[in-house]
Amino acid sequence: MKKVLLKFFLLSITVMIITGFSIAAKIHLKNGVIIQGEIIDFDDTSVNIKDPLVGMVKISRGRIKKIEPPLEIKAKKKKAVAEISGQEDPYDMDYPAGEWKKKSISFYFGGGLLNINGGDLNGMIGDWNEAYKDYDDYFPTADFSADWAEIKRLQNYKGEILFNLNPSWSIGFGMEYLTHKFLTRDNIRELTYSFDESGTEYETGYYYDWLIDADDLWEPEYTLTAVPLTFNVYFYIPSSGTSELFITAGIGYYFGKLKYNETYEYVEGYQERHYGDDDTYWYSWIDDYSYEGTYSYEAKCQTIGFHGGIGINFRLTSSIFLVVEGNYRYVNFKNWEGNGSDDWSWDWEYGWSDLGFTNESEDVTEEWEGKIWYWEYDDPDTLKQYKRISLLEEEPEADVETKNVRPAEINLNGFSLRVGIKISF
Repeated sequence: MKKVLLKFFLLSITVMIITGFSIAAKIHLKNGVIIQGEIIDFDDTSVNIKDPLVGMVKISRGRIKKIEPPLEIKAKKKKAVAEISGQEDPYDMDYPAGEWKKKSISFYFGGGLLNINGGDLNGMIGDWNEAYKDYDDYFPTADFSADWAEIKRLQNYKGEILFNLNPSWSIGFGMEYLTHKFLTRDNIRELTYSFDESGTEYETGYYYDWLIDADDLWEPEYTLTAVPLTFNVYFYIPSSGTSELFITAGIGYYFGKLKYNETYEYVEGYQERHYGDDDTYWYSWIDDYSYEGTYSYEAKCQTIGFHGGIGINFRLTSSIFLVVEGNYRYVNFKNWEGNGSDDWSWDWEYGWSDLGFTNESEDVTEEWEGKIWYWEYDDPDTLKQYKRISLLEEEPEADVETKNVRPAEINLNGFSLRVGIKISF
């Protein structure tokens, strides 16, 4: 996939270069020769054209048969502007990119949304939701419910400084901030489980009623952020008097961070009430167990990504532009490393009602360092495989229930739409 995106990146640059040549003016000479390039200036006796191969060429009007597009369009526009304002229009839009005279430096600030695939992260979240649906069908005495939203969108903030090499070309150095933290839909996460069952067991001389119930609540939350440092190339194509299209392609070095926080609690109770054959109550046995805690980890990863797209600049003033752009981004993080902790406590009460009950409890803290691994869990009950990822100290050992173990891959591949302001100096 990296090779494909690299080809896409190089193709985008090539397309921009070819497009740059393709929109240039053409001068048809009377001897049949065609000269193509950017017309720098002209007068009644000659035309100066910048050929991409040989450089500046001055051509006498007497040698010229035809010019595409006609110079008269440009001349009329300049004359009309001069009559109204007393000066020439600094932005002549009736001619290709060369007439959008740009200042040397521009600053861009913008924001938007990026739709992502997510890779193993969303695959795991989707499979947990699917697993709970399967468990709800498979275990008739239990109630399973899952509402864990996949991370499908990231907010995208960008700042960039652009160096305008000429009216057609700019290069930019920027930084972005990608996060889903403030998108409310992505904060929905809750998985629950409840179970209760009862019955009566008969023995010689006595019987007992039994009851078991359990409730489990699990609230997992991921926070995914990335900060890319980017280099971009822009090629501009004026399209009207107040706007210009542009094509862009670039590369970025990404600093990714994944945070996971999970609060959980589990309560299980078991009780037996013993009676004699004459229904006389004797005593009871109880066995109640519960635990609660917080499981969390933070991991980081760095990688290179590629992006490319198309947009349009709308001129608001001579120095301020509204920018609307769409991009496709390819970024795949494959080597997540970090540390985690699990802080939890448990309580246990058990015993006979006539002899007294025993109470035990403990607070536990566990910490570790490791990598985020991916594997597929082969469930013996549903006979299905479910994707899993977690930060583990050691690589999971493959067995009959754990298959296809490898480092987890979390990607930001997807399309984005962004709106911003560009100010030139």
